[in-house]
Amino acid sequence: MNATQRFSAKAHTRPNYNYSNFHKSLLHENNREDYALRHIYSLENTKSLLLKWKWTPEDIKAGIEYATIDVYQHFVYLHIPAYIIKRDEKIKIRGISRFISKADFVTVLINRAWSKADPYKLEPGDSWDELIAKGNTGDFYEVKLYQYEITCTCHAYRGLQKAFDQDAAATKQLINNPITQGQIPDKHIFAAWKYIGAESQRQYEYQFAERRDRFLQEERRTQWENWQEDFDDEAILTC
Repeated sequence: MNATQRFSAKAHTRPNYNYSNFHKSLLHENNREDYALRHIYSLENTKSLLLKWKWTPEDIKAGIEYATIDVYQHFVYLHIPAYIIKRDEKIKIRGISRFISKADFVTVLINRAWSKADPYKLEPGDSWDELIAKGNTGDFYEVKLYQYEITCTCHAYRGLQKAFDQDAAATKQLINNPITQGQIPDKHIFAAWKYIGAESQRQYEYQFAERRDRFLQEERRTQWENWQEDFDDEAILTC
């Protein structure tokens, strides 16, 4: 891929539009590193926002190709023209010029990840704090449970992590969100939430503690039974 080809959407890189300085800072020579634009301010997330604002699928299909998404430090500007030129003909479509809070994009990202999360694609790992996720391509990923977060070895999780690293304002919205409280909103993470019976970060922390305590209790019980067996065997040998 050469330097003139963009991995991000056309909406992020229109040559006839003067983007904000912050937006320009999100664009990289290696366009695969445009993580915030691709993961947070994507066309798919924008489509979800338009649906929320009562746009019809037909309106979205007609206009999304002509969208411009300009990411400022604390908000996002979205523009879709009211008229387009197609086959040398001026056509009216539904347009929009609107400033959007980053909280809206983060919320959409969370909701979309939650809708894709499937706990039935998880299976137990080698330890109580590990799950294995099966990806769409047949690959397997490790989902690791910690007291205050979950991580995943999949590409999407790493991309989302880097996306929020690039945008402090979006990270603040993720932390302030009552559902995630800073947890990276990946579908495998939310599948793990569902797997252990949680619908929020707070519930996850409670379920994690319960899961850990059950494991420790079972481990102590097994150790006690093994000790009793060893003691009984020694007692028999000394008789």
